[in-house]
Amino acid sequence: MTASVLTRPSRTLPAGARLIALAPGAAYAVRVLASAAAGAALGTLASDGVDPSQRIVSGAAALADGIVAHALDAPGAPSGDALRTSAQEVARLLDSMRIRLPHSAAEMMPSTDDPPLALAQEWLQEAALERHAHALMLLIHPRYAIVLGVRALHPAEALGRAAERVLAAAEAWAAHDELLEMETEAAYWLGERWSQAADDESERAARSITRRMEWAFAERPTLAAGQPILRLLLDAPESAHWPASRRAAAEALVASIPGAWRVVRRTGDETADVVSLLDGRELVIRDPYGEALPGRVLMGRALPSAGGEYVFALSTELVAECSPGDLRGLTADVRAFAGTAHLPTALAVEATIADGLFGARIPRPVPPAEDADDALARIDEAGDLLLRRGVAQRLDASASDASPGTTLDLLAIPDDPAVGAWMRALADAAHAVSRHR
Repeated sequence: MTASVLTRPSRTLPAGARLIALAPGAAYAVRVLASAAAGAALGTLASDGVDPSQRIVSGAAALADGIVAHALDAPGAPSGDALRTSAQEVARLLDSMRIRLPHSAAEMMPSTDDPPLALAQEWLQEAALERHAHALMLLIHPRYAIVLGVRALHPAEALGRAAERVLAAAEAWAAHDELLEMETEAAYWLGERWSQAADDESERAARSITRRMEWAFAERPTLAAGQPILRLLLDAPESAHWPASRRAAAEALVASIPGAWRVVRRTGDETADVVSLLDGRELVIRDPYGEALPGRVLMGRALPSAGGEYVFALSTELVAECSPGDLRGLTADVRAFAGTAHLPTALAVEATIADGLFGARIPRPVPPAEDADDALARIDEAGDLLLRRGVAQRLDASASDASPGTTLDLLAIPDDPAVGAWMRALADAAHAVSRHR
């Protein structure tokens, strides 16, 4: 069976991208933006206790929006001179903060004359994607000071790219809640057990990590609230001012359908019908890349799009050559992992990719803690947290003097494939060390 990388447009701006040399005012704004990216991270170190980082972040975001709009000549875009004026205001904020920082921190702040421009690229890419549906790269040109490479994105690709950025936002947001953070760790651990080894920086490994994040944040109901983390974030104040494109991508992720899908037929230049190998459901998909050809299999997550159609996430694996025998094998594998192994559909697909496509030995032995002593401590910390948050109940209140590592035996925990398996693994490691003491 041959698994191939999807033939989607390269992230490195292939032929068809436009190169735009920035006017001096806009180029200056990019340099200030790069300095602001570093300044926002250092703002909490101000010696007088006043944290100006939020003002810097707001100014930098507005500056990035203006730079991209100027480069694309969007309606109402600021001129180069207007960008210079806005950048000078942000630069004054940075100068004000610099004098309040400890000397060692102030030395870490790059000058606006020659900052590492890579610091500005993340801001510019976000503005280009979410405000204008463009891909963007910041380039250095021998003739011009700063050049932007831009490419208009098909709506399907824009949705896929925005969805990936949303996952990072969900991960950062969950880290501020200790129960959600613990649940995320458990979900990551379980997903890693049923995936191929991700010890390299290949596109294949990156797609695997993204698929596991999709399940952990967009699909898996949390013990904390009974809903996925991304759904909780969408209802939280932190997402109230998200751009419409980011919110649409988040909603699409929450409503997405994981699975393994056989392409039945092409129905137009950009559309095709697919059928699930798991339950036989059919979807109409939007495929601007011409890769969903009859007989091929797509293994990943279908995101709902306009008009009742679906778009596959960029993390999807494509089986480009699938004989009838291969198809029967894939179907049997994914159904066995979902049924016999009782894995959630997303992890059943992940296990099928790892085993059926790449020959990985699964489940992999992934340690739930750094060592046995760490497992002893963490099983009790996790139990205390679950009790404190009302997620678990103590079975025997009189056993409060139980020895370390026995917390799990005293708790009634709601059935959850990730947290339950993770805590049992911790308990096994903890009991193993107890038996040797």
